[in-house]
Amino acid sequence: MAGVLGLLTVLTAACGGSGGGQQSASKPKIGVIQITLTHGYQQILNEGYKTQAAKNGVDVAFCINNLNPSQDVRCAEDLLSGGATVLINAPADPGSWSSVLQVAKAKNVPVVNDGSPETITPGMVPFTGTDSVLAGKLDGDFTVNWIKTNLGGKATVAELTLPTFTDCQNRNKGFHQSLDTLPTAPIVASADGKGQRASALPATENMLQGHPDINVVFGCNDDSALGALSALQGKNKAPASTLVVGIDGTQEAFQEIQKGGMFRADVAQRPDCYSRRMMDIASQLAKKEKTVESYNSKGFYFMKPALVTKDNVDNWLKWKGTPETAPEPCAFSTNHQ
Repeated sequence: MAGVLGLLTVLTAACGGSGGGQQSASKPKIGVIQITLTHGYQQILNEGYKTQAAKNGVDVAFCINNLNPSQDVRCAEDLLSGGATVLINAPADPGSWSSVLQVAKAKNVPVVNDGSPETITPGMVPFTGTDSVLAGKLDGDFTVNWIKTNLGGKATVAELTLPTFTDCQNRNKGFHQSLDTLPTAPIVASADGKGQRASALPATENMLQGHPDINVVFGCNDDSALGALSALQGKNKAPASTLVVGIDGTQEAFQEIQKGGMFRADVAQRPDCYSRRMMDIASQLAKKEKTVESYNSKGFYFMKPALVTKDNVDNWLKWKGTPETAPEPCAFSTNHQ
């Protein structure tokens, strides 16, 4: 990737990296606001942005908001002052999404929604990404079937959420839709795992203190699920009668599934697919080849997620975070509000 990286201006969390205000004379610049660079998911997403930016002949600058709403707005301001003519924004929370949109509108700069399916408004390209309700339901359907097959239809279920992140709310919503069909497997506890393993582990431990019979845990992302796995293992829960499911599609989650322990299902998102699509959209907007309105009329672009279990995990372990190495092709569908 060295050739690609040479084309980029990579900004720090404070958007003060060297060269932040520079732009190639003949190339438009796309500003990308991301929540972190520590997750494998985000790393695949950002590599997709870089690869497609190089292919499209545009510069790209990054700023990391670390899920801090005030930093989200500052990222937008600094990227715009650095010459970005289009923003791709993964907001820190729904409130900061609106604030960033207003900052961009003031400079007549369009925003591509990388965060979650926020209400379609002028100046914003609708959400492109995972159908999060469907992702949660895929995990939920697997969970219901597993409980019926292995636990006689009865279980005590807990969930790890991230209340400030709309995508996680939608994943939990989809999971609930499935679990509601099995009243003998109630969700007895819910905790904010903050989307980080270090927080999800103690959050799960606290739920286990109040409900020591918990034997099924849904994590709204892989870090949450892996943190829950560590907590359950720490309590010496029997793997044969304990289930953990997650969402993201990280290699570590796949490796746990391959081991045949408690972690039995993961829903793979495809950041390799929609990062390239979003960069294509941003590039077309920056080059004045298309308008925001031409995308607004189509609604959301949902990427179909894939359920990964022991039956297909070997194929997914071969995935290198690119469309070319994935077991399934990129598949989008439009969805109007």
